[in-house]
Amino acid sequence: MAENSKSKKEVKNPNEEEQIVFDTLDESLNTGVSFIEKHLSKILIALGVLAALIIGYICIDNFVCKPKEAEAKESISGAQALFAEDLFEEALNGNDSVVGFLEIIDQYGSTDAGNLANAYAGLCYKQLGDNQNAIKYLEDFKADEKFVQPAIQGAIGNAYWDMDNAEKAISYYKKAASVENGMMTPFYNKRAALAYMSIEKYAEALKLLESIEKQYPDFSEIDEVKKLIEYAKAANVK
Repeated sequence: MAENSKSKKEVKNPNEEEQIVFDTLDESLNTGVSFIEKHLSKILIALGVLAALIIGYICIDNFVCKPKEAEAKESISGAQALFAEDLFEEALNGNDSVVGFLEIIDQYGSTDAGNLANAYAGLCYKQLGDNQNAIKYLEDFKADEKFVQPAIQGAIGNAYWDMDNAEKAISYYKKAASVENGMMTPFYNKRAALAYMSIEKYAEALKLLESIEKQYPDFSEIDEVKKLIEYAKAANVK
C-alpha cells in the first residue's frame, strides 16, 4: 500500500489527539477500500446475471447478438468463480478449463459480459498491484447503476492513491461521491478529505468533512469525521 511520509512529518506540534488522528490518515485511506471493493465484487457477480437489465445493452440482430451474448455469459462464469476464490491471475488469464477475463474482453467486448469483464479485470489488476492496468480496465467498464458506477470511480481513485497521486485520487473520489447515495457519498467524500489532508489542503478537506456532518449525521463513520473536522480546523490555522 502507498505510504505518504509527508503527511506524517511536516505537521508542527500537533497535540496528542491530533497526532493520533493524523497518524491514521494513510491507514484510513487503505482500510475501508476492501469493504467497498468486496461488496462491489458481489454486485458484479449479480450483474453477470442481470447485466442486460442494468447496463441496457440492446441487441439489434437477434440471430447474431443474442447467441453471442449467451455464449459470453457462459464463458465468464468460470472466471467469476476464480475471482471469488481470490485467484486473480488465473481469473485474468484463464487456465486449461476456464476462459480468463482478458480473453472474454477480446472475444466478446461488445456484449454485456464483455463489458462486465472489464470491471473484473480492473479489480484483478488492483489486487495484483498493477494500478496502471487496473485504471485502464476499470475506466473501460460502463454502467449507469447508482451503486456500481460510484464504486468503480472510487476503485480508480484507490488505484491512483496507491500510486501516490493524491490529486488524481481526489478527482475520482469526488466523482464517486457526486452520485447521491446515502452510503457512497459520505464514504468517498471522507476519502477525498483524507487525501486533501495528506497534501495539506486543509480548507478543502474541512469543507467536505463538514458537509458530511451536516448532511449525513447517521453515517457509520461520523465519529471519525468529527475528529477529523477538529484536526482540519487546527491544521488550517497553522
